Amino acid sequence: MISKADIEKLAELSRLKLDENEIAGLEKDFSAILEYVGQVSAVTVDGSREAASQLHNVMRDDVAVQNAPGNTRESLLEAFPRREGDYDVVRQIIEK
Repeated sequence: MISKADIEKLAELSRLKLDENEIAGLEKDFSAILEYVGQVSAVTVDGSREAASQLHNVMRDDVAVQNAPGNTRESLLEAFPRREGDYDVVRQIIEK
């Protein structure tokens, strides 16, 4: 079972402000989720090794394409909305 202190710590890390009713509801929800995960992890499936051996990678190889249109360093730098030299300037989102 997850405690009220655990919920409060998660809320702090997530930068969420929760009232007492929300904390109580989340205690129940998290406990139910963790119980379900425990049930799922306890399940064993016969033949799972055979099924896993049938799997193969269906993704294409990751190959760099040289001289593709728009694949130059300068064209990428020009696409930045805000730029300082060779750096993309983004707004700060983390404060502490």
